[in-house]
Amino acid sequence: MDKFIFLDRDGTIVKDTHYLHKIEDMEFLQSAIEGLREMFWNLRATLAIVTNQAGIAKGIFTEQDYHRFNNEMIERLKNAGILIKKTYFCPHHPDITGDCSCRKPKPGLVYQAIKDLGLDPGQAVFVGDKDCDIELGQSFGARTILIDNGQYEVKAIPTARVKDLLEAAQIIKNWWGIV
Repeated sequence: MDKFIFLDRDGTIVKDTHYLHKIEDMEFLQSAIEGLREMFWNLRATLAIVTNQAGIAKGIFTEQDYHRFNNEMIERLKNAGILIKKTYFCPHHPDITGDCSCRKPKPGLVYQAIKDLGLDPGQAVFVGDKDCDIELGQSFGARTILIDNGQYEVKAIPTARVKDLLEAAQIIKNWWGIV
């Protein structure tokens, strides 16, 4: 079974500037590249991004804007030696589009990943900066890591709480018994 890590995007990998969609606003968080590189190369984990993008439903940006930003981010990570296997996003917001099965913490995007990638989410690690990221991982019985960036009050109790992705990689390394 492949080692698998689900990552939130905004506030976990890149700075969350609220409805982030402009390439010129892309700013990788401190140690994000190093942490992702550690996860990909040293932990040999498959990485996937799962992100809520309510700005699409709210008309702040388009799905095309999202893809443009995301493709640039994926390319920059690839140039840094990091492969993101797949990105899953929810373009909905319950107040505008109604209820959906893909908005975190609901499991729709992870079910899609299971179908696409053939993984066991209970064996994965979920990393994010909000309650919905931790709750999603917990719903599968997986270990969860909160990136505590001070931006949000988080009530969910993660398996571990860290300051950045590099520290998250070190925690996962210990969990997986990698020396």
